Amino acid sequence: MDEIEMDLENDLPFCKLSKDFPQVSFYRWCNSAIDYLEFYGNKEDLDSLEKYVPEIEKSLNTNSLYRSRSGGRLSVILSCRCNVSNSTIRKAEHHNLMWKAPVFYNGGHEKLSVISPRSEDFLGLFKDLEDVGKVRITKKIEVDPDLVRDIYSISLSDLFSDLTEKQLRYLVSAYHNGYFDVPKRTNIVELAKQFNISYSTLQEHLEKAVNKIMKGIEPYLTIALQMMGGKE
Repeated sequence: MDEIEMDLENDLPFCKLSKDFPQVSFYRWCNSAIDYLEFYGNKEDLDSLEKYVPEIEKSLNTNSLYRSRSGGRLSVILSCRCNVSNSTIRKAEHHNLMWKAPVFYNGGHEKLSVISPRSEDFLGLFKDLEDVGKVRITKKIEVDPDLVRDIYSISLSDLFSDLTEKQLRYLVSAYHNGYFDVPKRTNIVELAKQFNISYSTLQEHLEKAVNKIMKGIEPYLTIALQMMGGKE
């Protein structure tokens, strides 16, 4: 079993976006339901990119579920419309490979890492990627199957597939406003005012969201506890 890291250049939507905004670096997470993008750059470049978001939606035939701007970061959540023809990670899945999140984009280049159980599967992916652009292997190492859970343990679908759009939006806002900090930088009443809802309604949404995420990570908490072997 191999872990293979590639540097890609192509005109698929996200790599093309990186070409159009070469000074902006961004990360991409995807679970076939949503694409979560984190963009980093200076104010002028992020201003231009934020105005370009409708064009991203148009090219992918999708829509934004959430957008947040903080300092040198722009976060965007899109309804996922990825398929084998427009997404390198869907191509990887099509060839029975696991891809490692996040995928990184900078200067028109895409860094994609995959776990390949069989060499013939990777060769199929490599050919498909060559058909749409340039491919360069930057790293290839053998991976012990017992370590795959550490490399590829928690998927976005495990964590977020059961969350509603409102729960996700409120949870992200609560986090960025310091509601989960110790000590807290805001309280539930102030947060609720931002959304023009009652604090009890917001509290219910946050509790449900946290409960769903805890259910998603519970198996990994159990594994971690067992691996600690009773250490205090």
